[in-house]
Amino acid sequence: MKAKLISESLYKFEKKSDPLVSLGIGKKSLIIKWLDEMGVKNYTINEDYTIDVEGSVDLFNKGLDKFPDYIKFGKVSGSFGCNYNQLTSLEGCPHTVYESFSCNANQLVCLKGCPREVGGNFYCSGNKKQFSKKEVKKVCKVKGYINV
Repeated sequence: MKAKLISESLYKFEKKSDPLVSLGIGKKSLIIKWLDEMGVKNYTINEDYTIDVEGSVDLFNKGLDKFPDYIKFGKVSGSFGCNYNQLTSLEGCPHTVYESFSCNANQLVCLKGCPREVGGNFYCSGNKKQFSKKEVKKVCKVKGYINV
């Protein structure tokens, strides 16, 4: 009985506190450091390392040319903006944005990696390639207006 209680307690402790994070190493630490540097708040890092955000994400003019390989947003309950960067790919963007999604003024030539669903408007003008509304609708279910 005692052994069972101890193993259950250790399991719960390991689930709550990742020792690698406390040492400042590991994938989760990299994710936390990047999110903090970018000013992203109210996030949850899921077991598969996707990042859900309660609220909006504003990555406006952060000097990004791509998202790091370890950054994969999942659901964002607010808006997601990555405008005025040098992004050549949307890999790492959320798969679901409950409000608006904006990737204006980047270096995009394709929409691979953009959200599959956007509850508000979708903005993608001013990129290396001018996208059509038809191209956006092909890769994303947009409930609001599409600005290309």
